[in-house]
Amino acid sequence: MEYYIWLQLCLGQGNRYVNRIFDSFYNAKAVFDADAITRAKLLPKSVAEKLENSLITKAKGILENCNNMGVRVINIHSDDFPTPLKEIENPPIALYVKGEIPDFENTPSVTIVGPRKVSDFGKKSAYSLGYRFARSGMIVVSGGAVGSDTFAHMGALKAEGITVLVMPCGFSVSYLEENRALREHIAKKGCLITEYPPDMPVTSYTFPVRNRLLSGLSLGTVLVEAGARSGALITANHALNQGKDVFVIPGLPNMKQFKGSNALLRDGAKPLLDTSDVFGEYIVRFPDKINIEKAYKAVPKPEKEKNNKKTLQITLSNSAKIVYNCLDKQKFYPDDLNSGLSPSDLLSALTELEMEFIIRALPGGQYEICK
Repeated sequence: MEYYIWLQLCLGQGNRYVNRIFDSFYNAKAVFDADAITRAKLLPKSVAEKLENSLITKAKGILENCNNMGVRVINIHSDDFPTPLKEIENPPIALYVKGEIPDFENTPSVTIVGPRKVSDFGKKSAYSLGYRFARSGMIVVSGGAVGSDTFAHMGALKAEGITVLVMPCGFSVSYLEENRALREHIAKKGCLITEYPPDMPVTSYTFPVRNRLLSGLSLGTVLVEAGARSGALITANHALNQGKDVFVIPGLPNMKQFKGSNALLRDGAKPLLDTSDVFGEYIVRFPDKINIEKAYKAVPKPEKEKNNKKTLQITLSNSAKIVYNCLDKQKFYPDDLNSGLSPSDLLSALTELEMEFIIRALPGGQYEICK
């Protein structure tokens, strides 16, 4: 395994010559063992010059660190390496994993993306789509950021389905602490994936490179909304370049949060007016994997009277009921609630209450009860 880590350290993530290298060499150790003349004959000069054997020491250190952290490392030739990623132009050489990688080869998957500063409509859309796709048996993929990604993951978790979070950094890096509980929950219910070693920080480069994996893992990418310069458009463009489907929820043309996504529709993306637009694309290929009837068995919504605790006790999950009964201030922080729930369960409950429009998030991590 250390030779695959070594090769990825040499080439960097997203290198377009990965497939060519493995067309010429059986595995990463063969690349390491080859002399400079052999490498120069089989590889472009720019690639051969990047292969520094001295980096093997660092690669061995990374592997040892991962073993100590409980992080599994798989390579492009591993049996459980996601098959869809082997098929993209610039696949990762190695992946770092927490949790269990689902069977992407035999299970349909869909990626949901959108902006961090997402509208209430976008939040509800991401959550609802994540819920229905996961409920149907599909794998839900997203990037774990605040905003659209969070709601997509939480919808899938609420459906007790499988969700995969692809990170733009290593596992040891302090990244989006407010979503730490979400990542821990996903690691237990699905998996976290990154192609970056544990100590790799987030940079402006890691996000767009990561985004090719978001689209690459799935049959199609759903864009809930995107402004003209939204980073979510990068994932959608990766999907188009990979020959994948791109679905877009249409928005009003005069609203800036839909400028980018509406432009994709103009250029040929598929409009998503209902989840059936996605199910219809894949049900023929996966008739035994997609249960549309189950997907549409939605959780009942609370009645309009938000203060009717009897009604809410029927419609909410147990964790959400506990949190709801702790709400005694108009505005509050999660730490103010004496719920007794774990951080991940508390986050899940708060998200559920937000999606039911019982509470809403405020800047700075605060919440308030909807009037």
